[in-house]
Amino acid sequence: MDAETETLLTFPNLWDEIVLDELDKKHKGDIQAKEILFLCAIGRKVKNKNPYSFNVLVLDKSSSGKDNCVGSVLKLFPREDYETYGRISARALNYLHSLDNEPNYNYDGKIIYLKEITDEILNNEVMREFTSGEEEISKIAITRQKGGSIDVKEIRGHPCVFTTSATTLPTEETRNRFNIVKMDLSEEQTRRTFIREKENYSEKVLKAISQEKMYSVEIPKELFNFILKVFPINKVRYRRDFQRLLDFVRAVCVLHQFQRDKQDSETLIAEPRDYDRAKDVFMNAFSSSASVPLKDIDDRIVKALEKSEKPLSAKQIHNEIGGVITLRNLYPHLNHLVLTEILNELTERDVFNNIKTNYVLSEEFKDKKPFILPNYE
Repeated sequence: MDAETETLLTFPNLWDEIVLDELDKKHKGDIQAKEILFLCAIGRKVKNKNPYSFNVLVLDKSSSGKDNCVGSVLKLFPREDYETYGRISARALNYLHSLDNEPNYNYDGKIIYLKEITDEILNNEVMREFTSGEEEISKIAITRQKGGSIDVKEIRGHPCVFTTSATTLPTEETRNRFNIVKMDLSEEQTRRTFIREKENYSEKVLKAISQEKMYSVEIPKELFNFILKVFPINKVRYRRDFQRLLDFVRAVCVLHQFQRDKQDSETLIAEPRDYDRAKDVFMNAFSSSASVPLKDIDDRIVKALEKSEKPLSAKQIHNEIGGVITLRNLYPHLNHLVLTEILNELTERDVFNNIKTNYVLSEEFKDKKPFILPNYE
């Protein structure tokens, strides 16, 4: 390694040098989104990661800069480390890099970037294996279009999946498998995009990042116990979120691999400062139902319930939103909001013993800031 590359990779403010300075050359502002994307891209190099920790769904309105932001982050990394697909079909995803076509292909350490993902792809059986499977080699059973017989496809490894969408409304399962990222929609961010032309990344930075290797990361007992002590335990989903936070710590450590002690040739030892950086990014990436951008009609439903002091029936909600949709077409929206844990259903029986359903905002949706993690003491 040349002296210039070594100097950069051992620079104490390496994170800021890349995220705040270098990435600003191609995508100004949106610092929180860039931090999450960059950490997750680095996370692909953590050997002992969980398959769900570094997947990203950038979910916001059209023209908000989603694809430009993702593309700007990916351009920091070697081109062979990521693949980009626009509106890939479910069938194509099923056969992509299967072992019968490419017997030596391994998804570990790779990123797949899927633009404007649909619900069909997001919930595809291959996507579930990419983002939550545990086996090194996953087997996928696919029904053929003609004849009704079954093809069994095998894939090796787990890529980090980056996606964008303006229309998907993620379920709890999706939020468990993806970090949900929103863009900055402020006027100030819009103004930033007009400031100056994009610049090329520094060859020094690109070369330095390409020098980084894959490692496992050991979190020392004292640091692990501190994280365990400060992390909340009052919800079942926090079991997975706790593991994701540990992986974020590992990713920050891998970025600073030239500044960290090694347990052996394959394993780095994390430090408290890795946690301090990781927990800030984790809090920005943490997604509850309250962080999901809503479509116009869903937003109207939520606002009607926010103004009400008591649960409302579908007919009452229909009246409150001014009849902009028929009552019949309102029900699918209510059902989907229940599925995504934005609304809860309350059932009771009327005087004629008929079941009556009312709707309220869920506690998770009302809890805008579930918890705050402190710095290491």
